[in-house]
Amino acid sequence: MEDTSLFLVNISIGHPPVPQLLAMDTGSNLIWVHCTRCDSCKTKIFDPKRSSTYIGISNSSRLCQDYAASPSYNNPQYDSQCSFGIRYEDNTASSGVLALEKFTFLTSTGGTVEIPNVVLGCTLEFDGGPGGNFNGIFGLEAPNEHHFVSRTGGNRFSYCLGSIRDTSYIYNQLILGSGAIIQGMSTPMSTRNNHYFVTIEGISVGDKQLAINEYDFYYNAVIDTGTTFTELVKSAYVQLVEEVRGLMDGLLEPAHVGNGDNMLCYLGDLDKDLKGFPIVSLHLSEGVDIDLDVEGMFQKTPEGLGFCMAVVESKSMNVIGVMAQQYYNVGFNLDNMRVSFQRIDCELLED
Repeated sequence: MEDTSLFLVNISIGHPPVPQLLAMDTGSNLIWVHCTRCDSCKTKIFDPKRSSTYIGISNSSRLCQDYAASPSYNNPQYDSQCSFGIRYEDNTASSGVLALEKFTFLTSTGGTVEIPNVVLGCTLEFDGGPGGNFNGIFGLEAPNEHHFVSRTGGNRFSYCLGSIRDTSYIYNQLILGSGAIIQGMSTPMSTRNNHYFVTIEGISVGDKQLAINEYDFYYNAVIDTGTTFTELVKSAYVQLVEEVRGLMDGLLEPAHVGNGDNMLCYLGDLDKDLKGFPIVSLHLSEGVDIDLDVEGMFQKTPEGLGFCMAVVESKSMNVIGVMAQQYYNVGFNLDNMRVSFQRIDCELLED
């Protein structure tokens, strides 16, 4: 089953500014766009040769060392430029050259804000297909002062998500800088390997608490809007599957979905047949809960004849994906390294 639910951000790059539709990713630190070809992109491809504010980064610069990674882009034409390579959990990969460029954003009041000299990855090779109807990735991890979040003022950001399935919902929002909405209870976080980590202290299905191994979850759960599903290590995943099977037994017929990767799937109507299904809660440290309702726990199959559990097994770290973050305003304070979760309809955050 395809894993395609993402939070898209509209920004403009360069001068004259070229609008770009990027997938917001709190699980990576680089902002990159396609600079050659993208058949599925809905907006114009960014051409660095047509931008007066594009400045290539030398491979000998200190800034290059913060971003360059294997696999890097190898082409004699770009030998003097800083190359980058980034590979994602789904095994897609982007590589190209780095530059400094101007970013232009719309403000909540209808104005614009320009931020010059932002590090930008100009992707020249992409492995793994087009990756959806967007032009690139908007990485929001911020390990040092060179990264984008550190340039917006306030060293904080927040985003609010409604239903990922509802393409007509207009109140999703991303706020960068001092205006970020940091509300609700917060939990400590840490950064490691370009990820924001939190601790999950417990998982419950309704009133039943699963017996998880605390060591598997101590600062080992990534908040990642670039991943659709929630991912749990095997010890917890197996227990959750058993609970769901127990609740479904005798009510719905199990189904096998092509490309389902052994996901737990059933025939039926997601909206009708799962009424009354208990809330699955991720209990983070210091009393913060992320509640997965039916929309956060299950996803319709592409043909619409059934649904699958939107929680899959992880081979390493746990991941709180974008489906689990629906109907939450999530606020990151990078000064005190805490993240808040407030369950809310994003429309209520509008001025």
